Amino acid sequence: MKKIISIGCGGAGMFSGIVASQLRKGKFEAIAFADEPDIYCRCTTPYVLTGEAHLADAIQPDSMASDYGVKVVHEKAVKINTDTQEVYTDQGNVFSYDDLVIATGASPVKLPIPGIDGEHIFTVRTSKNTEDIQKYIATAKSAVVIGAGVIGMEMAGALRNHGLDVSLVEYQSSISSAIADTEFAEKIMELFHESSVATFFEYGVTEIKEDASGKKEVLIRHDTEVRSLFADIVIVAVGIKPNLDIIAGTDIESTKQGIVVDNKMRTNIPHVYACGDCAVPLSAVTGEFEPSALASSAIQQAKIVGFQIAGFPIKYNGSTRAFAFQTLGKEYAGVGLTEIEARKKFRWVVTGTASTTDVYKDLIRAKSLQVKLIFAGPKMRLVGYEAFGNGVIASTELASFVIGLRLSILSLMKFNYISHPSMTPWPFMNPMIMASEEAMGKVMEKMKGLLKWWK
Repeated sequence: MKKIISIGCGGAGMFSGIVASQLRKGKFEAIAFADEPDIYCRCTTPYVLTGEAHLADAIQPDSMASDYGVKVVHEKAVKINTDTQEVYTDQGNVFSYDDLVIATGASPVKLPIPGIDGEHIFTVRTSKNTEDIQKYIATAKSAVVIGAGVIGMEMAGALRNHGLDVSLVEYQSSISSAIADTEFAEKIMELFHESSVATFFEYGVTEIKEDASGKKEVLIRHDTEVRSLFADIVIVAVGIKPNLDIIAGTDIESTKQGIVVDNKMRTNIPHVYACGDCAVPLSAVTGEFEPSALASSAIQQAKIVGFQIAGFPIKYNGSTRAFAFQTLGKEYAGVGLTEIEARKKFRWVVTGTASTTDVYKDLIRAKSLQVKLIFAGPKMRLVGYEAFGNGVIASTELASFVIGLRLSILSLMKFNYISHPSMTPWPFMNPMIMASEEAMGKVMEKMKGLLKWWK
């Protein structure tokens, strides 16, 4: 019986073994090392804080893996020997493998500033983080969130919904252009302003102090201006870094962004795979190596690994960077490249936009939905998508599928969609078709201009 070892028991590590074990039942002995005390669905954190979910329900039992053929071992893997194909743990145990899956995930980045390790300063990753934050906000009145990435924005919204006075601090001048183009970044920032979340862009945090009552003083700086923000709790959400300690001393190829893998999620070492937040796969959009720190990507990559180990040569098409988040009653989603990024990579770029509603606009409950498509290259294939409002998911997932298949604007315009008063926009207001048609109009105008010039 072949042995599969997964280092990490999040979605990536777990599903690698599950898929292989289910495809070839009785052929594998699968083990997943878990160095955290539980299997926690960390995406649920904001909803636990607002009371929309219970922490206990977001913690999954080991049986989630063991019922499908993967034994969970609560030991920390500390060393790999790829020559002898062995893994060593912090308990002094040695485990041999036929196939190894590195799914160590990532850890929150900590700012190198004085006071960052003080009490009531939290990162957002584990169930313990969530438990501690949940306990403390029961009596807290104010919070400072450092970092306006997806996690920071969701946490700021959750804490504001909980009733706290919230300040959001970001070093950049706006929301990152890797997340949203200018027009959508402005909509998101306006949403925070309307909800009385104080925003401080282009401010860096220089120090965190604490007074005698335990209240935090967050010192922020813009050029020569220094300001103090006072709060009961501080959330640090300035990004993550891949957990790569386990590959120290090996020849496994990696960059600062993670472990390099091919389209079968294989590393450069035979029988060693990597997936999830610690891996750097190829992008479906650009064909370049880039990380994809998303739960959905991790699961998909893990399944590819499981198929490979079980002998099914299915390839990974690459990450489309599809993501979505919800805060303060609005949704935002993005896939692929923003327009800013696309114009740096392609000579020809055309965009199309659509303003519609999540359901038929004559329904009282209809809410606005705005979508932007980015087409690029000589074939005008879809390379980017952004949406803001309500009801973004249907078009987001379609955009991810189209981008992953590298389809052109002409292919997208043939899309047969569904219409229903309470579930979709008006039949003639499908956002993907509307935005494609506007973009096609721009393409035709460019072609007319070229023909005129040629004559």
